[in-house]
Amino acid sequence: MSELQIWMTAGLVVFLALMAWLGWLGFRRTSTVADFAIAGADMGPVVLGLAFAATFFSAATFVGYTGWAYGWGLSSLWIVLTLILASPLGLIVVAKRVRSTNTHQKSLSLPDWLGDRYGSNVVRTFVALATLFNLFYIGAQLSAGALIFEQLLDLPYLVGLVLIASIVTLYTVGGGSFADIYTDAAQAVLMIITGLLVLVSGFWVFDKGFTGIMREVSSTLEAQGPEMVAVVNPDSGIFYSIPAIIGAFIIQFAFSSQPQLFNKVLALREPRDMAKMIVTYVLCAIAFLSVVFGGFYAVVVAPGLEVADQAIFAYAQVAFPVVLVALLGVTVMAAAMSTSDGIFVVVSTSVANDIYRKFLVAKGFLGKGLSEEQVDAHTLKISRWVTVVTGVAASALVINPPEFIGSFIWIGISGVASATLGPILVALFLPRLARTRAAIASSVGGLASYLVIHLVGFERSTMAAGAWAVLIGLAIMVVAGYLFRNDQDAASPTATTTTATPVA
Repeated sequence: MSELQIWMTAGLVVFLALMAWLGWLGFRRTSTVADFAIAGADMGPVVLGLAFAATFFSAATFVGYTGWAYGWGLSSLWIVLTLILASPLGLIVVAKRVRSTNTHQKSLSLPDWLGDRYGSNVVRTFVALATLFNLFYIGAQLSAGALIFEQLLDLPYLVGLVLIASIVTLYTVGGGSFADIYTDAAQAVLMIITGLLVLVSGFWVFDKGFTGIMREVSSTLEAQGPEMVAVVNPDSGIFYSIPAIIGAFIIQFAFSSQPQLFNKVLALREPRDMAKMIVTYVLCAIAFLSVVFGGFYAVVVAPGLEVADQAIFAYAQVAFPVVLVALLGVTVMAAAMSTSDGIFVVVSTSVANDIYRKFLVAKGFLGKGLSEEQVDAHTLKISRWVTVVTGVAASALVINPPEFIGSFIWIGISGVASATLGPILVALFLPRLARTRAAIASSVGGLASYLVIHLVGFERSTMAAGAWAVLIGLAIMVVAGYLFRNDQDAASPTATTTTATPVA
């Protein structure tokens, strides 16, 4: 075993022991499905800000986005701008209003919130099914974790895939959202340290100021082709045109309302603390995104890589002593886990709470004769079993690793966003148009349009494809809301889960 493998193994043992302990703390605090889904809505803003950031920035940031920088050049800096500008704007626009309304609704997830808001089991169930697109997102994170085992520990990719999937599944099954939030906050600290280390490492690797470093990077990229230093790179899978870049901004705005982030907002103890949570997120985002420069640095020190997503590992082995390379490996593992566990919770809650409890039991199809306490216990048990099934299904999607992890995740994000953003925004800002039939039309139309745009190939960027589908879904919501404006089923700002009557 090499020195790197020894340090990597030791780091993983310590890290996994910490995750196990935090998962145990979460397990001790998880006794109801509300605990499993949103940590009992009893978390503080700094911890949630760290957890939100760690969930938002996945292994795709550390592996996939550095791979974009390595493979597509300076046009990849657009991803930094979208994440610094569009994503916080989405959080500011949506999060505070959502948390305030949930003071009355007491919803447990995005599908639950929309179902309660529109008083519709159809909306709740369809959106819950749409969240299953996040299996692609989970698969990308698990693939990144498997690459860590393969690149730094010389384990076969499939062995690494089974290991990372098993680890995340186990602690999420036990502790639900408490384990998710506790572990994500700890993982965010690792990600901050590593992102900043990668950024400043250029000063000792190149022995130049930042301007000199980027001049050398630019000249190396330009030698590969002028498109590598252009604002728009036609060979890029994401930033190949101005409309595609605009689409990236739109979908990043929509990303802030993704279910795994939405449940962090619902978990906030005091709605007035939302500003502190957002500031914590923004500071973390700046630190995390510093890692993208590792992809640019790798262009100079590790040219000719066959797989662009290996760029950060190749650079780290040049720039850092083995102990810091091991730290990078643990951090990428943490980034994969911090996003995966949140989505595990979302998918399991969507199936167990939103479909089983709020639809099948509420309609009398299942659970006849059970008390509320028994239904809650069954729902919690289903949540845990669905978590296991989710781990298996997501792993199956990436038995063969995707070409670009950073692109693969956007299949899941775009699918969910196209089905949900229209009903969310209209319910919050145009309540007079927030009609049940309009929400159903928007969700179905938005998701269908994304499938057509993506599968037919009208837009090769998964980000831009999702953006156009989001806009189509929003347009359908507004038009249908106007057409159905006389319906007596508007989304009431004061609706609650105990009084909302499903109308569809």
